[in-house]
Amino acid sequence: MDYDQFKIKEYENWDLFLHINQFPYLGRCYAWAKRQEAASLSDMNAGEVIELFGKIIPDWDKAIMELFQHDKPNLAIYGNEAAHLHAHLIPRYNTPRIYHGITFTDLNPKGNYAPYPKQKIELETLLKIKEEIKKKL
Repeated sequence: MDYDQFKIKEYENWDLFLHINQFPYLGRCYAWAKRQEAASLSDMNAGEVIELFGKIIPDWDKAIMELFQHDKPNLAIYGNEAAHLHAHLIPRYNTPRIYHGITFTDLNPKGNYAPYPKQKIELETLLKIKEEIKKKL
């Protein structure tokens, strides 16, 4: 999979990508640290913290609110599957959202986002979501 096609924006310390698993969290993204040696949360330096929490998350939150009217943002920084510093930005929804004929339903809006049902979203639709977010940033 060519993940670069899902890159939304480059920042000084991070790249913001659309997560390919959009269902059921329409607008889900992740920020990937540019430093190769950054392997975990405890490796985050001051510049990365300031940019992630002071710029990327607030700007993403505002864009997703304007586009999809999410009810709240969630953040997850695990590093369990990808051993590199990255942060998942997960919009949560109390009610379903319909986008391009697909109904996105957050089955546990007040709980942990995982586990969650997966549904393949066509590449064309993923790229439309990416472009809409990109325009708002």
